[in-house]
Amino acid sequence: MKLNERELANTVKLVTSNGISKLGDILFDYVNSVWLSKLGNGSFWMAVYQSSETIVSVFVNFIGGILSDTKQRKSIIWICDIIAGLLCIALAVFVPSIWLLYAIIAVNIALSVLSSIRDPAYKAVFGEIVRKEQIGRVNSLLESCKQTIKVAGPVLAMVIAKFVGSKMALLLDGLTFIISGLLIRQLDILFETEPPVAKQSNFSKIKDAFKYLLAEKNILIVIVFASVINFILAGYELILPFASFAFSKNAYAFFLTAESVGGLLGAVASNLIQKELSSKYLFWIIDVAGLPLAVMSSLYQVSHWLFGPIICITLFNFCVSFFNIQFMTYIQTNADMTYIGRVFSIVFTAAIIFVPLGSFFFQFVMDVKDSVDYLWLGGLLTFVAGLASVIYSLNQRRAELDGDEL
Repeated sequence: MKLNERELANTVKLVTSNGISKLGDILFDYVNSVWLSKLGNGSFWMAVYQSSETIVSVFVNFIGGILSDTKQRKSIIWICDIIAGLLCIALAVFVPSIWLLYAIIAVNIALSVLSSIRDPAYKAVFGEIVRKEQIGRVNSLLESCKQTIKVAGPVLAMVIAKFVGSKMALLLDGLTFIISGLLIRQLDILFETEPPVAKQSNFSKIKDAFKYLLAEKNILIVIVFASVINFILAGYELILPFASFAFSKNAYAFFLTAESVGGLLGAVASNLIQKELSSKYLFWIIDVAGLPLAVMSSLYQVSHWLFGPIICITLFNFCVSFFNIQFMTYIQTNADMTYIGRVFSIVFTAAIIFVPLGSFFFQFVMDVKDSVDYLWLGGLLTFVAGLASVIYSLNQRRAELDGDEL
């Protein structure tokens, strides 16, 4: 089944908007990171710049989920994009140099707030612009765009900043947000979702979302599983720059390229899937993902051939990209549209909490320069995937038994 004309138009607008927005994000972070790194106490301000995003997102994500389930999702997205663009333009044009440091931190916090409000609505709006059976294809196209921008974006950001300067780069960044917002504003809503009529407090709305997940145990198991995987992946991201040197002096650059290639191939492969995968395949994908990671170190020790680990990293990121697309598609197609914004706010908040926890945990328990860490992380992924698959199957069986009793 193919996208119809209106769905195709929506998809083109969504993917184009996403690509422009991602490029703007990279440009904003690049310009600010370079500027902050040149300050006398640059490492401190860089830490403040990066950590402020995480702290803000934890508190605002739930507000974004509530708004997504009670207001027009398309309006939330494009208004947030326009405001973000105007903030970047104001930073470039109106802020004097003496206040620029504090303005960068403040604008970054404001952009984090807008992103936390926007993101649940962005993921939830898919169900309003294409049929459910086409959501996986849209996610695959978005991931392909993301991986392409991930490869080309940093180089393009460097060229733009070098030739037009930091101020003009921030101005261009603001324009990317505004263009992105205007594209979203043109989306054709095909399936309206009626907001709830009953008046509730925000606390009650969040509580209802947790009650919904407790009742829908299959969705809950998948979300908890994805959160644990994010925890383990934080360990992988932590050791990659350090343990890479156990393979070769220049291995890190090759590994980063392999990550992007694997991610892009995973997105393309996911796009070839004509129907939504069963949720049990989500566990199998990670089960398979752990294997190339587990054998990577041993493969290099035997052959001393860097191409082997590069292939392993490519296959690993192929599986991770495939998993991320299918996970998002699973939530978007199975969660009730009444709660979907709040469900995504829970997903995003869990990711924000688990990733830094994973980084600190693995930094404490591992020697980050030891290449054998890849073996432990790969084995851990396989173990967790197997355990989650068993839990999911037991829950399925219990649900079937309860249904027979009724």
